[in-house]
Amino acid sequence: MAYLALYREWRPKNFKDMVGQDHVTKTLTNALMQSKVAHAYLFSGPRGTGKTTTAKVLAKALNCEHREGVEPCNQCAFCLSIDQGSAMEVFEIDAASNRGIDEIRDLRDKVRLSAGESKYKVYIIDEVHMLTTEAFNALLKTLEEPPERVVFILATTEVHKIPLTILSRVQRFEFHRIPLEQIHSHLDKVCQTIGRDVEPEALQIIAQKSEGGLRDALSILDQCLLLDGKLGVEQVYQVLGMVGEEFSAQLVDHLLTGDYAKALGCLGEGINQGMDPRQIIRELLDYMRQALLYASTQAFPQVAPHLREHLAYQCQMLGLKTLLQWIGILLQGESQLKYAANARLAAELLLVQVIYNSQPGYSKESPQVLERLQELEEEIKNLSSGKSRQESKAEPVKKVKESREGGSEPPGHKKPELPSLQDKPVISQGGETSALSIEQVQGRWGDILEQVRKRKKSTHAFLMEGKPVELDGDSLVIVFKEGLSFHRDKVNQKENRETIEEVLQSSLGKAYRLQSLLENEYGKDPKDSEQVEKAKENPMIKKAADLFGADLLIVEE
Repeated sequence: MAYLALYREWRPKNFKDMVGQDHVTKTLTNALMQSKVAHAYLFSGPRGTGKTTTAKVLAKALNCEHREGVEPCNQCAFCLSIDQGSAMEVFEIDAASNRGIDEIRDLRDKVRLSAGESKYKVYIIDEVHMLTTEAFNALLKTLEEPPERVVFILATTEVHKIPLTILSRVQRFEFHRIPLEQIHSHLDKVCQTIGRDVEPEALQIIAQKSEGGLRDALSILDQCLLLDGKLGVEQVYQVLGMVGEEFSAQLVDHLLTGDYAKALGCLGEGINQGMDPRQIIRELLDYMRQALLYASTQAFPQVAPHLREHLAYQCQMLGLKTLLQWIGILLQGESQLKYAANARLAAELLLVQVIYNSQPGYSKESPQVLERLQELEEEIKNLSSGKSRQESKAEPVKKVKESREGGSEPPGHKKPELPSLQDKPVISQGGETSALSIEQVQGRWGDILEQVRKRKKSTHAFLMEGKPVELDGDSLVIVFKEGLSFHRDKVNQKENRETIEEVLQSSLGKAYRLQSLLENEYGKDPKDSEQVEKAKENPMIKKAADLFGADLLIVEE
């Protein structure tokens, strides 16, 4: 006898043998018991979940000579002929190769012939979504007014391609992906029946690789059983061309430590073993998915038992934010790997990018974006508490004034950090603060910038583009290069300017008023800048600032 593949040998012959589709078999058996079999059915769902098998079992149940309740006997002539594919009254049509209008017209003509000795004529049209529009139109009339004792069973993996006119004339059954536990149990039953010793972890990997399709799982098992001896995890990885979860876990370890050499060396080792770089990245993504599930739910997903504790440790070291960042990089790169001329180089670049983006201090956002995000967060908080935009802008100034006047500090207010020894003001022998020169301010400018950075990083990013050039009494003039008017305007904003002035007072021992100018403005009368500031108090200018944002507003004489 010729060899029969496992998925054909173990194809269910009764409703009770169907795996993971109880919602379908229960409805169909009730229809048989109540003699309410419809004239047309649509079975939709992923591949390998039992659509065609259920159609054949239903055809046997409709025509069986010695039906036991609702189950076919599988011994009469009709049952045997259907199992062997030689039944004269059961037609199985592949719509992928018979998709034209001529084939459907021929089917429509044959449908009107009597069913002969059998009770029902059954037409099983597989992959029905492949039919042309004209073929669907030709089939529509037959489905609308079918002859007696004719049942159509349409099967498809892409139900969204079926016209609505067809869907409205059939009873639709959605086949689900079979749970991993049920696939694992069925594979174990098969191995026990044929007398093969297989590790449970190996069956678990096969079940995961099948992606919910029992036919795929049986095909993979059939291929793995060609190996001699006990079937283990390594043998399954070898047959499937996979590197395995342990390899992915080791690769994540190297990514965690930020070691470029070890990460690329691990990738090269997998490639030297004959693994495709694309497959290595796919399996790394699968492993990262398991890590994401654990980090989100604290429940161990489908991973090997000996790797669970290690996976938990890696999730703890990574953190959810970094984990999401890694998955985003790998997903974007994996979609481009299939088009890469040099897959190995593309995979290496992906790993390098994952490590590089995890380095401390790396940020894709510019200081301007960070500043804007911070402003939006403040506005959202104030709006949720019912405050207007003007009130929210005036509140920081009010808090600063209260703190200067000795009022009580608001909750959560952070006291200014004490300046370092080198930042102490110059004290004369009489105990009074001596006047500072612009050269002394310039010498301490680096320390002043550092103090500003500790208080507010976005303010530091704008201020570092300016240089102190003049001390005029109680005023410190800062000059920005041409083209940096945005930075100048940001420094001139009240909350930023007051932060800088507080640092100047704590570092220099004296209160200074900050003036920010561009190079072409430096040398003009400082009163011009004061006039510009006064102009900003104009009601019309305030209205423009509310409409377009203060950061876009520039007032010129």
